[in-house]
Amino acid sequence: MRLIFVVIPALLYAGTALAQGGGRPSPLDPKAKAPAVEFRSALEGYRTFAEQDLRDWRKANEEVGAAGGHAGHKPGQGAGQQTSKPQPGKPETSGHGGHK
Repeated sequence: MRLIFVVIPALLYAGTALAQGGGRPSPLDPKAKAPAVEFRSALEGYRTFAEQDLRDWRKANEEVGAAGGHAGHKPGQGAGQQTSKPQPGKPETSGHGGHK
């Protein structure tokens, strides 16, 4: 009965090893076929530097002012619409102001 616990796993292992044997060619075999090497340049898709047309800074500032925002932010959007200002005579207890 104990022999069966050794023989069956050994047969299963041998069968698995035989099934995997013919998959890959030996790296030591000089006649073995190797997959073709594909060359891709590291500079593929590179675009050369091109100067951008400069705009008048006054017109750009006027456009930002007319839009009501700066750097893609418009007032009234997102969190932080209401800011809490410290009360006179009261030290702040949270954030960096509370450290001594």
